Parts: sequence; C-alpha cells; structure tokens
Amino acid sequence: MNTRHKSFFIIIALIIIAIIVRLGYLQLYKTEFFKTKSNNQLKRIIKLFPNRGSIFDRNLKPLALTETSYQIYAIPHEIENKWILAKKTASILDSDRKELSDKLYASKAPFLWLKRHASEATMKQLKDLKLKGIGYIKTEKRVYPNNELASHIMGFVGIDNQGLSGLEYLYDKQLKGSSGKVILDGDPRGTQLVSGKKTKIPPNDGQSIITTLDSSIQFMAEKFLSQAVKKHQAEAGQVIIMDPKTGDILAMAVVPTFNPNIWQASKTSDRRIRPITDVFEPGSIFKMFTLASVLEEDIVSAKTTIHVPETYKLYNKVIKEAHPRKKNESSNKTVSEIIEQSLNVGTTLLAIKLGKERFYKYIKEFGFGNKTEIQLPGETKGLLNPPQKWSGVDIGTHSFGQGIATTGLQLTTAMSIIANDGIYIKPRIIKYFQNKDQTTLKGIPIQTKERIISEQTAYEVKKTLFNVVERGTAKNLKLKGYTLAGKTGTAQKAKTNGIGYEPGKYIASFLGFFPVEDPKIVILVSIDSPKKGYYGSTVAGPVFKECAKFIIDYYNIPPNSLNTTFKKGISRVNTY
Repeated sequence: MNTRHKSFFIIIALIIIAIIVRLGYLQLYKTEFFKTKSNNQLKRIIKLFPNRGSIFDRNLKPLALTETSYQIYAIPHEIENKWILAKKTASILDSDRKELSDKLYASKAPFLWLKRHASEATMKQLKDLKLKGIGYIKTEKRVYPNNELASHIMGFVGIDNQGLSGLEYLYDKQLKGSSGKVILDGDPRGTQLVSGKKTKIPPNDGQSIITTLDSSIQFMAEKFLSQAVKKHQAEAGQVIIMDPKTGDILAMAVVPTFNPNIWQASKTSDRRIRPITDVFEPGSIFKMFTLASVLEEDIVSAKTTIHVPETYKLYNKVIKEAHPRKKNESSNKTVSEIIEQSLNVGTTLLAIKLGKERFYKYIKEFGFGNKTEIQLPGETKGLLNPPQKWSGVDIGTHSFGQGIATTGLQLTTAMSIIANDGIYIKPRIIKYFQNKDQTTLKGIPIQTKERIISEQTAYEVKKTLFNVVERGTAKNLKLKGYTLAGKTGTAQKAKTNGIGYEPGKYIASFLGFFPVEDPKIVILVSIDSPKKGYYGSTVAGPVFKECAKFIIDYYNIPPNSLNTTFKKGISRVNTY
C-alpha cells in the first residue's frame, strides 16, 4: 500500500472517530438540552394577562378601573370573501368599509388586528354573523369613570394597558402585575393534541393604589378653577389643596385638562402636571418667606418700624412699588405693614438686613431649589442660583419673588411649614398600596423632615398673613365667621428664554390657609396670563374663597374666632 492510500485511510478513520465522539457527546452530555428543546417544540404557550390594579381616592371612590373588553382579529387566509366580510363588519367595528376591505386584501400576514378593545356587545354582534376568519381574545380595558377628574394625576395607558403618564406610568410595574401562561402539548406544528397535557400558571394581578385625593374636593377645585380661567380669559391655571399636618394632597387641579379615556384627542401640552413641571416667578407671595427669615434671625420683630421710601436704588436698578402711595401717607412702616401692603422696597430692606448668605440658606430650607419628591413623574426643582452667582440687585428682587422660579407644589409645601408651626412635612399623593384581596401591602408614611422656623416665628407670620386678609391686599376675601390668612402675588411672566418678561403677561396667585390658629387646609391658586384683570387678589383670590367655603361646608368646620392670646398679639401689631 503506497503512502497516498495510507493517508486516505487515516483521514477516513479520523473522520469516523470524530463522528463517534460527536455522537457520544450529543447523546451522553446534551441529552437534557435536546429533550427540553424537543418538548418546547411540541408545546404551545398562551400568555395570560393579569388584571391591572385600580386607583382610588382617599375614600375608596374609584378613579381608574378596568373592565372586560375583547381584542378582535382576522386570519385573512380563512376568510371566504373579504369584501363581504368588510361590508358586514365595518359599521360594527366603527371602521370605513373600503379601508377595512383594502386592509384585508393587502395583508400578507397570517394574523391581523381588527379592533384592540371592543365591548362585549360588539363581540356578540360579530359572533352572531358567524363569519369564518374572525377570532376573539378576552382582555381588559382601562377606564376612567370620572372622565377629566384628576386626569393629570391618574395619567393614562396605551393600547396594551402600559402606563404612559401620571401614576399609571410611575407605578406601571405595581399596577400591571405579572403575566401567567397556559402550556399545551401539541404536534411539531404547534397544533394542540386532544390527549395532550394542559399546564396553567395563573397571573398575579396588579396592586391597587389608594391616593390622598378627595374626589369631591378635587371636583370643586377643578370647577372653580375652570370658571376663573374662562372668566379672565387666561391661558392656564392650577389649584393645590393640602393638609399641612399630614402633607396629604387633597386636590391638584389643572386647566387645560383632558379626558384620559380618549387621551389621543388632547394636546401633549394639556397633559403635563403643571403644579410640578411648570416653574414661574412667584412674585409677592414670596414676601412671606422673606419675613419668616428675618423674624427667625431676630433681626426685626413684626412691630419694628422701618423708614420705607417709595423708591430705592440698589446698584443699577430702581426698586419701586406696584401702587403709588396715598397723599400724606407715612413712610414709616412696621414690618407687618410691609407685608400687609405688599411693599417691594420694604421687603428689599428686610432682605438686605438679612444678607444674601443667610437669605439663601432659608430659601433652600423652605424647599425651593429642590424637588419635593412627591410620588408623581416629571417634577422639576425650579430655578435658584447660589449666592455667588447673584447680581447686586438679586437680593432685592428675590425678596419679592423675582429672579427665582418655583413650582406650585413647592410654594404650597413651603406655606404648609408656616401653617404647621414651622415644621416641614413632605407632601404625598399616595396613602398605601393594596392587593386584590384589599390587604394593605405598603403604606406611604407621613414624613416629618425637620423644623425650619420656630413656633414663635410661625406664629408671628400667621398673624401678619391674617392681617393681609383682614385689612391688607386681600381684604376682599374675608369670610364672615372664619379666620383666613394668606398672601397675594402678581408677577410678571418671564420669557421662555429666561431673558426679560413677556409684555402684558402676568401670573396672578393667592396662597393661604385656614383657620388661622390651627390651620387644617392650605390652598394655592395660580392663574397664568389672564387677559381680564391680573391682580392676585381679584383673579386668584376668589377661587381660594370659593374652595374654602366648600371645604368648610364639606368638613362641617364650625365658625371660629381668634382666642384672646392670639387677638392681643394682633392688636399689638395694629398699634404700630
């Protein structure tokens, strides 16, 4: 045998050995792998979708629910006459006959959706036609029974029930639960065998969310806000109603609004949660925080008298008042009167006494420049530069709410510090989560962060804000038999590029609480760019008053008056 023959037989032998080794490897070491793969090829898996959890208000009134619906599909190659099927089903499916017919003829796919969420009545109508090539899958559809109510907070879901906005988006994982499946034995083509095994792994239904909202208060807040926006021909508006002792958001109303059941019909801009996403210069509302800061530092007291000129030059800017003074009116003002009369020059002088470093410290401690971390998506932290970036006039303009930008929720939370005797309570909009058996799974606790100002300082600020309503810029809001406190704000609207102000555009606001001695409710009303009127007292104030009247009746709050100690304190302020 020559060398070439020997080489040929050696190669053949090596190939045979390699095949034997490979077969041994596959049969001995990969047995389980191929067994599993074979079993999977002979099984058909059907996905089982869980029930999406509901969303409720604090009194367990439903805000978002799911109802049974049907996904209707076609198998084109099984349809006997596509034109006739389209003619018979178009009106039932709310479709155009020609478009449906063209869709069926053009499709090369083995499967085609006809309607993703149809009612049981629609499904029965189609079934009664007994048409070949149409199938049905039972599923669920998200519904919002109150339509626009609290829509920005709820958000909405997409075609496959995935959260796209609001609580639906932020807590999509908890709400949707986890899918189950049915495993069926079949032949190699996936067809179920009559004698085959059927294994079911049930889905885990989603958790429900119980919010802090009160749907009755939310409804009235939306109603009064909508009326004000319409009356004053404004671009937008917001109302936040909060319990200062717990941080619970009882209402968060936004105009423009939208219906989450048909969210596709609304503008993207109308769906944002303005109280946490939109920032604006707060204007004179901010003066109360300047007051709290100087009182806390014991630089002045509420009855300290200061000479307040009508104008004041601070570096290259002349600071002046919004209104001219009355003839023969004294330039000597108490600190309380500076806030009552909303004097820009007086507030500037207070801030200068405080100094920019200490002033910035208190602004931050009141929560400005930081997110509140409420359980909603898209919150912004506002705009607040550190003192080293302040210009020479910023200490003055910041003192009366210009040159800084806040969210509505930041302002409401900061006011709650004053109402809650100086203690910061973190706002919350969720109380707890529960499973389908109504067992509480996780609660969101009331979170007390820290004391920001002393109880005495909070007391002095409350007295001053009471005077704002009793005899100051908000005296039109007095409510007979009840003690209200608050501060008006009329701020120029900053341009979107941050340079200068929009001519003739203002943010009219009112931020207040009641009852004065033991505040139970804090309310912010902010109206964006009203065309008819622009003062906070006349545009935003009446919404505050109407909301307060409703809540007083709703909670059956008895008439109240200031006790002797509190009253004496106010009398002392009045004499200066």
